Amino acid sequence: MKVLATTSQSILLVDCVTGHASVLHRGAGLYYGIARIGSMFAVAARRRLVSSPIPRIDERGCILLFDRHFRLQSTLEAAFPLRDIHQIAWFDDRLWVTCSFDDLIAKYDGAGWEQWIPEQPSRDGKDRFGGDVSHDSHHFNSFFIADDEFALLAHNHGPSDLHFYDRRSSSWRRSIVLGRQAHNVWRDDDAYAICSSIEGKLVASNGWELQTGGFPRGVCFGAAHRAIGISPLSERGERDWASAAIALYDACWRSLHYVHLMGEGMILDLAPIAAIDAMEATRGTFETCRFPLLSHLADGDLLGGQGSPGDVSM
Repeated sequence: MKVLATTSQSILLVDCVTGHASVLHRGAGLYYGIARIGSMFAVAARRRLVSSPIPRIDERGCILLFDRHFRLQSTLEAAFPLRDIHQIAWFDDRLWVTCSFDDLIAKYDGAGWEQWIPEQPSRDGKDRFGGDVSHDSHHFNSFFIADDEFALLAHNHGPSDLHFYDRRSSSWRRSIVLGRQAHNVWRDDDAYAICSSIEGKLVASNGWELQTGGFPRGVCFGAAHRAIGISPLSERGERDWASAAIALYDACWRSLHYVHLMGEGMILDLAPIAAIDAMEATRGTFETCRFPLLSHLADGDLLGGQGSPGDVSM
């Protein structure tokens, strides 16, 4: 199974079976969401690290557009700040961008940008989190699109909500409570599942759970495998240079091994990549390396920065 992985440091093309990887891009700060737009790949870049002295309010993220060979073609910037970008998705002829700092969704239709503030119910008629409620109260971060509706995950810095909206009108339909400080959304049969990141596990609306350890974030599925990004639970200033891992499972969620992304910081997103696209992406002259495969993952494997992928190059 080959995946695109975005980390604090790089965009990587990783073979999760062997640990072989190519470094496709570096130097644009923390990378996050990945989306396919026709033959192009779109990747969000925040242009700052978590440990940056630049305040979050001054962040100006962008969307990098690559061709199928992963050559950078253009950079999308909105007329308004894209701050704390998380997942991005292409659906209904638009690029949808979660901007968690401002609790808004940015949408790009190929010609211009617009902002959408999601409607949602209040549980008790007042803000639950205190502090500066003008920023990052709900921390919207992930989408799931199905039939005539789409789901938007609100992390909430605590108990998380999955809100459902009409695809045509973007009007709110319903909500369910699921997980804590949650990321990512997928559906398994009739159940919705998420990474309950702060609890170190995956949970579903039908009661299913899977312990992963660490801080799970970034999920993708292949024909025979499932992959989960596992980042360390650490202070913000330490996250950019820690190590992370891609947990590889079979289709029945039996653990196979961990691809140890040494010195890459956090894993922010994973996306499957077809074999033909992986071949095209690696035809360029990219730095290559091989990340170690671990049968078990300990806390110590995640916390310390171990140097850049270049330290384990083949």
